[in-house]
Amino acid sequence: MSFQWVIDNCEQLSINRVQTAGSTTSRDGKYRAVQRGANPYIFTVKLPDGPRWSDIYTYIEAIEAKGNYTAETGVQIKYSKFPWFYGNVAPGSNDTYDLICVQMPNWNIFARDQVAWSGAFIFVEDIV
Repeated sequence: MSFQWVIDNCEQLSINRVQTAGSTTSRDGKYRAVQRGANPYIFTVKLPDGPRWSDIYTYIEAIEAKGNYTAETGVQIKYSKFPWFYGNVAPGSNDTYDLICVQMPNWNIFARDQVAWSGAFIFVEDIV
């Protein structure tokens, strides 16, 4: 559950739910756009700088071991942590996604055992 750890401990979470479209313009100036199949959610997740390496290295190793191609099933967006995601209505259960980490930021150790991140994690919903 390494991806779940990233979601649960993030300081920023952005969710792209915009549909992907393809478009074309014909010679006579007509513009056409169509939805391009199923639209996976894209989660951009920023972890805070400062946690101790000795506390989180097992999570980092687990994420690195999965690589950019292995999906993690059952990752939850928890209402208790992200109520804005659900609006004003508390759901009966948390939303669950199967995610693939397509981008992992570099990390480095600073100031005696603290971890800093070079950017955000990007997870894409696995809809296959």
